[in-house]
Amino acid sequence: MAAADTAPGPNDGAPVLIDGNVLAAKALSRFGVDRMFGVVGIPVTSLANRAVSLGIRFIAFHNEQSAGYAASAYGYLTGRPGVLLTVSGPGCVHGLAGLANAMANTWPVVMISGSCDQKDFGRGDFQELDQIEAVKPVSKFSAKARTINEIPRCVAQVLDHAVAGRPGGCYLDLPSDVLHQTVTESEAESLLAEAEKCRLKEEITNVLSSQIEEAVTLLRQAERPLIVFGKGAAYARAENELRKLVESTGTPFLPTPMGKGLLPDTHELAATASRSLAIGKCDVALVVGARLNWLLHFGEPPKWSPDVKFISVDVSKEEIELRKPFMGL
Repeated sequence: MAAADTAPGPNDGAPVLIDGNVLAAKALSRFGVDRMFGVVGIPVTSLANRAVSLGIRFIAFHNEQSAGYAASAYGYLTGRPGVLLTVSGPGCVHGLAGLANAMANTWPVVMISGSCDQKDFGRGDFQELDQIEAVKPVSKFSAKARTINEIPRCVAQVLDHAVAGRPGGCYLDLPSDVLHQTVTESEAESLLAEAEKCRLKEEITNVLSSQIEEAVTLLRQAERPLIVFGKGAAYARAENELRKLVESTGTPFLPTPMGKGLLPDTHELAATASRSLAIGKCDVALVVGARLNWLLHFGEPPKWSPDVKFISVDVSKEEIELRKPFMGL
């Protein structure tokens, strides 16, 4: 080999730089994302390519609505955030259907959209849209990385919020200029480590023993008790606990549509075939991971007895406050 072939170049020894696309892909991979759904284009094609190079499977669709529905179903079935990747403007708008679906069904989803250069916003830039405002009605949390340094923290935030408490849809905005900014590999590692260190730790609230005793007393004194369970119980994989509760107390049960399968409809205590009679006659209803919404006639007469006492077991304090049951756990 000629001596000239081994001579140091002008950039030898200089720190290696990575851009926002690489950093976002590294953050997604590091924080547990192993697949994404979506439609690529300006300005997120590079992000998708970098994610694939890190082992994240990209599942491409012809439109963002279908990709969003797939991401939300994935989120529900796995308990991990389904990630939807869209382009700016129309891509974000088309992804709103999937995000809204995730919020309505309380499924964990993160929609990531590219957006226009921040310096050109308001001047009629390519596919310009105030995407943070657009997603507000259909998301529980949103974040925008305004510099490359904010990318790891924002990725961690949306992934954590999607599964915290009651699951739902979250949104991450990645402006085009941020995706093209660079940091050194060592700076990137520091940013990733710091974001990982500050990840959201969900606090589990312990129910007071006195509250549990009160709920047990209500059920023991009931003449016609009923256990209703729904999607929240399914998401929590509570089938073994529910079976034990039903069979040890001999209490009839009624699943909501998304609670079906936790216990078989052929079970001798299943009230599915006599649903109207069960909810109309019960005097105490233990509602586990189900909302007293239209599916359960809002817990109101005439479908329910005016005197029924609801014990609501829910992961969301806000849901309990909204429904105002006789007792909330």
